[in-house]
Amino acid sequence: MQNIHLFAEQKKTELLIFNNLEKIEMKNWIEKGSAVRLNHGAHRQVIGISDLSPDSLYDASKQHLSGEQFQLFKHWDPKHENSFEDDMTNEIEQWNHHMNELALNFAPEILSTRAYWKSVKQHVWFYSTATGLREDIRPCFMLELDVIARKNKKITKSNVTKSWLSPKHVHMKDIEKLVSYAAASALDKLQAKPFHSGTYSLVLGPLAAPGIFHEVVGHGLEADIAALTGAAFHNCKGEKIGSDKLNIVDDPTILGLPGSYNIDDEGITAKCTPLVESGRISNYLSHLHSNVESNGHGRVLNYAHPPLVRMSNTFVLPGEDAPEEIILETKSGIYIKNAFNGDVNMITGEFKIHVTEGYLIEDGKLTSPIAPSILEGDGRKLLRSIDRVGNDFQIHAEVRGGCGKLGQSPLPVSAGSPTVRVLNWEVQGIDS
Repeated sequence: MQNIHLFAEQKKTELLIFNNLEKIEMKNWIEKGSAVRLNHGAHRQVIGISDLSPDSLYDASKQHLSGEQFQLFKHWDPKHENSFEDDMTNEIEQWNHHMNELALNFAPEILSTRAYWKSVKQHVWFYSTATGLREDIRPCFMLELDVIARKNKKITKSNVTKSWLSPKHVHMKDIEKLVSYAAASALDKLQAKPFHSGTYSLVLGPLAAPGIFHEVVGHGLEADIAALTGAAFHNCKGEKIGSDKLNIVDDPTILGLPGSYNIDDEGITAKCTPLVESGRISNYLSHLHSNVESNGHGRVLNYAHPPLVRMSNTFVLPGEDAPEEIILETKSGIYIKNAFNGDVNMITGEFKIHVTEGYLIEDGKLTSPIAPSILEGDGRKLLRSIDRVGNDFQIHAEVRGGCGKLGQSPLPVSAGSPTVRVLNWEVQGIDS
């Protein structure tokens, strides 16, 4: 039995880039389109047009419809504003000036800053006979800050991100914390030295851990991946996979994050979905075409694509361990402060993460900054090796990138975690 869904979106994106105080790029663009989705068992077809007109969509799809299916268009009227209000206010130049001044005064080694300010406002509509007409507005205002330092011939860069619901929610203290964090990290990287590859206890900081768990756990618990024979989490619901301290959720309902929404792209109401509870798998992420009931994780890159099971905002929930005590308990280890460019085999759970900022831990103290390294291995083993979960939860928002899956990339997401300790892990150093 074939069923039909109608989908439409209008998205306004604004991008403003500063190199120090110079505005080097300013873009403002609107994307819009609508689609008929024909669903027949496992077969799905999308007929999309770059237009919101119901008549245009009808003309593009009518040869694929018959009988009562034409009646759907009587209920299809994606009424939209001609434009969203601009977010790129004069305040951004003031904030940027203050950020640049703070960074350059932080230390004489600080060379420059680069700031990426981005506003995204998306309006979506969905219709099916099961849900009726539903719509959602998804705003997000974001900042990605690079701070560059130089000493002699060595140049380093540190990066940090933040997102808000709108510019009205930005506070100067947020900006000052970002600058201090990024500037201190850039300076530390100037002192980074190669280290011996070997077995270490890993202390994953709250800006490094989110990306790692997104790759290692998030993809593996997407229902379409987990349904595959041989997948790391195939038929594992209820199985113990890690410490009792480990709790992971995917939550699209928190406003002001890149992965947030009120309904997913199949019209299902968003809700926080527990994935791992006290170390046991409790749910898989699912959509309308999963073998389990949808929990609102059907998402599309844009109107022209079929929905896939996708993460939104994936969080390791805070535990009770103080991060300072976690480090103090670690005799020999590596503190991973930041990591990026994660890659995972979604089937097996094998992963590789590039560590960009870190420190040796010797006798319970952070000592030498380390040169870049590679963290890789089996995701299930990593989960089993966790013994501490901190109380210092932080969120990393994807500003310029996003999540990729089956050609739909980059999809907006965020991830969050507190400090997490992993015992006895092989780490490969890279000579700088």
